[in-house]
Amino acid sequence: MAILERKEREFKRREEDILAAALSLFKRDDWQAVTIDQIAAKAEIGKGTIYKHFASKDEIYARLVIEFFGDMEARMKAVDGSRPVLEVLAAVMRIFWDSFQGRPDYRRLESYCRREDFRRLVGDRMAAELDALDERFMGILNPLVQRGLAEGVLEPRPAEVIHFALHAAMIGLLEVVGNQCMSRGIPPETAFGEMRDFTLRGISKR
Repeated sequence: MAILERKEREFKRREEDILAAALSLFKRDDWQAVTIDQIAAKAEIGKGTIYKHFASKDEIYARLVIEFFGDMEARMKAVDGSRPVLEVLAAVMRIFWDSFQGRPDYRRLESYCRREDFRRLVGDRMAAELDALDERFMGILNPLVQRGLAEGVLEPRPAEVIHFALHAAMIGLLEVVGNQCMSRGIPPETAFGEMRDFTLRGISKR
């Protein structure tokens, strides 16, 4: 049993080394041109070892995004849900925003993994895990939205409409921040604050 547990730990550690090596290479502007050979060299392992853990480079992309959102989800769930609804929503939005700041690698990967052609390439199992990320995110927002509606804090609209507004605002901000044509002269932190306040005002009962 001890030998089996040690092998499992070594397998997991090697997988983490592969993901860390891949992520370090994905910081480059030519990140999509990174090869399995380059990842193996960075992780100081053989190419064949990578294929014992991941079927393809696309699966490495997906696994990085899934783990990233898992960490973000844990921080969101740690927010004190007994606070006023709008304060909790603001805190969740802040965690989402802060998670991506200074992380162009994860911004690129998150956007890339949302593509329909990527979902087809990565296989049904991994595509289902990626699709489940949005459901998990909605699982955090839904109790807050339902409470806000019950307390009369939020506009009496269908919960799915409010979910859509929150989700679209946060994802949309990631897409436009840094795009000089869209956010010229607006510092990222200012852009986040304006988006947060504008969105929360839009769903709040006046």
